[in-house]
Amino acid sequence: MALEHIAESSERVSITLYHASDHIVDISDIKFPGPRNNCDFGNGFYLTERKQIAEEWVIRNPSPVINVYSLDARPRDIFYLDGVNWVKTIVGFRERVYSVHFKSPIICGPIANDRMNDALPIFMQGIIGDLRLLKCLDFCKLGNQYLIRNSAKNLSFVKSYSLKGLELQRAWERHQNRRKNMTAELIGIQRVSLSGERFIEEYLEGGDYFEP
Repeated sequence: MALEHIAESSERVSITLYHASDHIVDISDIKFPGPRNNCDFGNGFYLTERKQIAEEWVIRNPSPVINVYSLDARPRDIFYLDGVNWVKTIVGFRERVYSVHFKSPIICGPIANDRMNDALPIFMQGIIGDLRLLKCLDFCKLGNQYLIRNSAKNLSFVKSYSLKGLELQRAWERHQNRRKNMTAELIGIQRVSLSGERFIEEYLEGGDYFEP
């Protein structure tokens, strides 16, 4: 089911998701809250709705494995981040300049790939505003990532497969082309305020971010 329809649905939704690793990750192997708290949306278990992106994440691993799951959840349990909410969350968790607080067990929002690691510092320095940062994100077109925060009770393990041969080569090529295109997009960025654009100072003045 498309994300834009999830909030409109009163029924449980079933979504196929992918997790990149170097081994099979069964449900019993998922640990909470997770080892890292500076990921995009905080601690937890991350998955993506796009198989190709999961494959790109694991290309540098000597033993790349893609784990496939089915997420069965109620729409009200999924909080979708976009726009200002996404920027506020990314800055809070990656830069550790204020706290971010969620109440929903599942967080969903756009993926920020490695080229966004170039765009985010430019935003943090005040060179560009949030609309330009979001434009860079749109250019990536990586789809959404899901964070399972506290429990894997809504996840079911479907299967896993190793990435090798031609499929691994294709994943490498997709990744390299994406990096090249994103780098070209970042060239020439200047501080030109767009209508309604907000700069980092306003985000920092707002203090901690709480899920609405």
